[in-house]
Amino acid sequence: MSFRPSVNRIARSQGSTTARMWGRLLLAAAFAVGSHAICAGELVSVKSRDGTQNIYINSPSTPPAWVIVLFAGSDGVVALSENGPTNEQGNFLVRTAPYWATVGDAAVVFDAPSDQAKGMDDEFRLSGAASQDVVAVVTELKKRYPAAKVALVGTSRGTITVGNVLLRNPDLADAFVLTSPVSIAVHGKPGLSDVAWPQNKARVLVLSNEHDVCAASPFWAAKRMAADNNFDFVAVSSTMGGGNKHAECGGQAPHGYLGIESTALAAINEWLNGRRTESRP
Repeated sequence: MSFRPSVNRIARSQGSTTARMWGRLLLAAAFAVGSHAICAGELVSVKSRDGTQNIYINSPSTPPAWVIVLFAGSDGVVALSENGPTNEQGNFLVRTAPYWATVGDAAVVFDAPSDQAKGMDDEFRLSGAASQDVVAVVTELKKRYPAAKVALVGTSRGTITVGNVLLRNPDLADAFVLTSPVSIAVHGKPGLSDVAWPQNKARVLVLSNEHDVCAASPFWAAKRMAADNNFDFVAVSSTMGGGNKHAECGGQAPHGYLGIESTALAAINEWLNGRRTESRP
């Protein structure tokens, strides 16, 4: 059986700003685990292929145990500035990024590369070029944090990039996490529907919400992906909530763990640090 964290009810969408969400997460983490001092965020440009790959780093004041590289969904354009992401601020991984520094890890938000400034489609996310960009970033991060482990964490269409690296370069990271994985082809977008990792030896977690109604990432398909590839699997659950059809695949929905962010983040953190028995679906 798969590990199932405690169930929280989904919060009503309040349209709060990213800053307020981050503030709540920082406060919650401080009470839950004891907060770590957080260094100011840093915008870093890494040379990759013939262009640049921007990342934004938040790290604790002490050496991190993990470097958590975060891949947003949609087209992956988070439009990083000196103050952090200016786009996709409602994305699950983007809006919760500061959590990782509060538990002693470094959080790295990954932007679209300079030659994909208008957005990454599935074809690019599945390409060798996309994998090269991630390799360039991880190489830089290992120089900065030589004692830390590296985890690649994607959500929604961001899982395509993570899954692509897992296929092409599984030794690059110490762990791979696929949250709300896009495992069903919809409207000509293949996602990870044609990708399999049958001989996988890397450490991989699939996280899914039982009430995810996005057609590209249903709960049953995430569970099947984990079972077929011998990945670890964690199920979380929230009430359905409202919203329109367009929002079903967005961050402000069960697809984006709205209202149960702390449950989802704690499950990932516990799995990374081996505080739960790793189980299969």
